[in-house]
Amino acid sequence: MFSNIEKNKWLQAVSYLLMGATLMITHTNNVIAKTPKKEPAPNISHGNNPNSSVDVMDLSVLPAIKGNVKQYLPTPYGNLGGLLLSDGTQIMFSTMFGEAVKTFVRPGQNVTIRGLKAKHLPLLQAFLIENEKGQKIQEDSPEAGFSPVPITGPDLFVQGQVAQLLHNLQGQVMGVVLKDGTVVYIRPSDIGKLGFGLQLGVSLYVRGMGSFTSMGKALQARLIGQTKDHMVELLQINAPPFGAPAGSPAYDYIPQ
Repeated sequence: MFSNIEKNKWLQAVSYLLMGATLMITHTNNVIAKTPKKEPAPNISHGNNPNSSVDVMDLSVLPAIKGNVKQYLPTPYGNLGGLLLSDGTQIMFSTMFGEAVKTFVRPGQNVTIRGLKAKHLPLLQAFLIENEKGQKIQEDSPEAGFSPVPITGPDLFVQGQVAQLLHNLQGQVMGVVLKDGTVVYIRPSDIGKLGFGLQLGVSLYVRGMGSFTSMGKALQARLIGQTKDHMVELLQINAPPFGAPAGSPAYDYIPQ
């Protein structure tokens, strides 16, 4: 049996141990409370499209074609509305997507494109384009084509032979590509006014408003024919009034 003195010493030692453990636990809790908590990273899958932070749709199920880019298909308004592949396949997309495409792929490069294929025409509406490095960009605006806007400035005049017919998403002929790469747009409603068939090898003389940029030359036909002396005038919708081009010194002149 322990004496009273030994019991008191034993109880005192136990008391010190409990007090020390309590202080250690309190200190640890204070340190944990003061340590800033790291929030878990959000589970977001980032795509390669510079225009979109998150790719929502799975486009891998769409048909894919591979080919070499022969040339850009600029619009008369100076932006990019499509590509032409070396095998004659016409690629269409919105001009908003074209802003990304023109810095992503260049003529001469190989590409893999996913989109909606036409049943009987060499035509594809693109939604995803992959370049030679495996990088991808994805269409954010589903509507292909371009919206007419006023064009100012003098007419462009071109002549050459038809090398490629261009179609819209309804399968209608909407223009041609000449052998020198010039893109000529003709409204489907005006095709029947030409008086001749648009076929490969046909010679054309065309005048109309358009653009000439680093992507190439493109114009909306206003006068068109197989010879320079016999050209059909086509109705211009939303055409700017005749006169000096905007920004020129004569543009602000008001006749007295």
